[in-house]
Amino acid sequence: MRLEVQSGPHWRAVLEARWRIRLQEVTELSVAYHGATADAPGGIEDRHARRLLRRAVAARQRLADTEDALGRLASGGFGRCEQCRALISEALLATAPESRYCAPCAAGAAPATVAAGTAAALP
Repeated sequence: MRLEVQSGPHWRAVLEARWRIRLQEVTELSVAYHGATADAPGGIEDRHARRLLRRAVAARQRLADTEDALGRLASGGFGRCEQCRALISEALLATAPESRYCAPCAAGAAPATVAAGTAAALP
């Protein structure tokens, strides 16, 4: 059983808004990183440049998580746990709509899996 069809447009709007915000963040961090490496005497070895690169990589992963959630929404798998196939609670999806796992499966999953499957909520 899928989440109610009427909630599909709501989740699409939420995910598309998050996608736009995350794309903007990736773009800004990438431009800042390339500017920092061009301007810094140490280039890519510069501490500030490395920090920007780490932030850009993390932002790109969040963008990919949002894109994956949009794909699940389009294919009908959005809101269903990828491990046990149970429905993911609306409360969890409201906090982290990119969630791939229900709360019980996320709690039992390895930390790296949980981090990748439940992206932090945007402000």
